[in-house]
Amino acid sequence: MAVHPKYIAEYIAFQTVGFFVRLLPVEAMPKLGFGIVRWFYPVLASRRRAAMRNLRNAYPEKSESELEQIAFHSFQHITTTFLELLWHPRLTPEIIKDRVHIENLDLLLGLAEKKKGIVFLTAHHGSWELAVQALAVGTNLHYCAVAKKQSNPLVDRLITGWREAFGVKVALMGPGVREIVRTLREGGVIALIADQTAPIDSVPVEFFGRKVPTFEGPAVFSLKTGAPLVLGCAVRQEDGRYCMRLIHVPTDDLSGESGENIAVLTQRQVRMTEDLIRKHPEQWMWMHKRWKHVPDREGVSA
Repeated sequence: MAVHPKYIAEYIAFQTVGFFVRLLPVEAMPKLGFGIVRWFYPVLASRRRAAMRNLRNAYPEKSESELEQIAFHSFQHITTTFLELLWHPRLTPEIIKDRVHIENLDLLLGLAEKKKGIVFLTAHHGSWELAVQALAVGTNLHYCAVAKKQSNPLVDRLITGWREAFGVKVALMGPGVREIVRTLREGGVIALIADQTAPIDSVPVEFFGRKVPTFEGPAVFSLKTGAPLVLGCAVRQEDGRYCMRLIHVPTDDLSGESGENIAVLTQRQVRMTEDLIRKHPEQWMWMHKRWKHVPDREGVSA
């Protein structure tokens, strides 16, 4: 099948930028990312407005200057994460182990001994790409990461190859459900990100003070298979490296995949995710329209 010229042009641009990024050491990515945003932040009007609107709703007690600072640093951190993705072809297991410190990997290994599989949940906070890769190179477990298909098939194929370089199998939600269930039944780990906009008919749970439709996939897979649910975010440190602490989301009081239990567990993991984000709000993707299906808080305007 012929590839649209637009996709070819985008792919060439993507690879060209990646080529120049990879000429630099990985330690330079934070400085480069922060520098790029300093130059381009003023022209990102639409995304800046979305970030500020989200922040006003999430932190009504903070001043405009405080919120603007969080938004600015959020753009810097997300840009750095994207640059690190472009740098991925130069990654090695040794570099990943050096750059990502997992405080309590024994938690994951202990849960894996139960042979029920593990549902690993992260967020668009810090480096979600390295969070999964660090677990893969740090253990001998089988991993299946659930990803969204990129609109450009050439770029999608390229990024999928990068993500699978260290033994992580990538599956698409929907077509990849069989692979996901198979991974859990074989005692492996499925990795998901569930903090983006969900369909309006998804389960509503509170996130930063407002009830918002939320993907129930992590809760469904955990309750359906009995796999423990583990949460973790690779948080960027001052030296550009990452630290991740794994958290076991309790499910012992929930029996079966009833609608009520799915809602309870979804709210539980969302609350714990919010707690992690609140510790380092500048590293979360505030420019994403996470609350587009719900009204603003009273007194908050765009």
